[in-house]
Amino acid sequence: MDFGKPKSAIIFGGSGFIGTHLAEDLKSRGYSVVIADLVEPDGNSFQYFECDVRNPIDIKLTQIPSLIFNLAAVHRTPGHAPSEYYETNLKGAENVTRWASEIGIKKIIFTSSISVYGPNSSSLDENCATRPVSDYGKSKLLAEKIHANWQNSVNENRSLVICRPAVIFGKGEQGNFTRLAKALKGRYFLIPGGRAIPKACGYVKDASKSLIYFAEMELSTITYNFSFPKNYTIGEICDTLCRTSNYAKPFSLPVAKIGKFLSRFRGPIGRLGERLLKLVFPTNISASKLQEYGFTWNFDLESALRDWKVESNFDQN
Repeated sequence: MDFGKPKSAIIFGGSGFIGTHLAEDLKSRGYSVVIADLVEPDGNSFQYFECDVRNPIDIKLTQIPSLIFNLAAVHRTPGHAPSEYYETNLKGAENVTRWASEIGIKKIIFTSSISVYGPNSSSLDENCATRPVSDYGKSKLLAEKIHANWQNSVNENRSLVICRPAVIFGKGEQGNFTRLAKALKGRYFLIPGGRAIPKACGYVKDASKSLIYFAEMELSTITYNFSFPKNYTIGEICDTLCRTSNYAKPFSLPVAKIGKFLSRFRGPIGRLGERLLKLVFPTNISASKLQEYGFTWNFDLESALRDWKVESNFDQN
């Protein structure tokens, strides 16, 4: 699709983990990039606007961007009150799409989540039913519908890309994979519930590549899952992390009952229980649509972990 010269994009949530990588990748491809976020990005490479997507957006630009990437979200789960997910993720979707309508931007790339499917041991593609169980997943599914309503406006010729990423890791993540690497290094991680639980995941460099890949494709709308083409199990992930870093392999420990018991409590104990339960939830996601549209991955699990270790030693301080 010809977006004119120069190519330009605004990233809501561009100072975050994926947004930081995306901004640099867009810049390397010749895009003029604007970042809108509550937090100012590191360095002076991009034009920046302080922006809280929970409020009406009033960003004045001299050049109207060709693309909106909407990555702004409350996403850590557990860790927030239920209302926070809806307040940010729904209001953010409403305000971003309203702003796009006001200034005439025709294409939005929105990052949702595989949490919209809910836990399921079967392989799930984009045609499967969505049954989110968490407030995060429910809020993301509602945000998808807000974006879809924007795209479906009559006679507007709008384009929408919805990416449903699995767990994404890489430099700057500071999330599940970072905690796992630290726990394996410290030898205090025990594999919960058995080694064969599928845990869909992907590397941030390929995730960013996929967002740009579909942003530059001439499609009216597409929803796609993002993960490695192979779904690795928690055992394979731990073994690969240990192999790339010479960590001792962890033991397995069934913790589902412990997690269920602890999750009944409020506060830190309850959140610990929820995290334990989250570890034993299977996430078995099909990335076949990426393959169908000709996307190629630059990394598999092992090469991605080695690349991340070289760049930042798994972000361990």
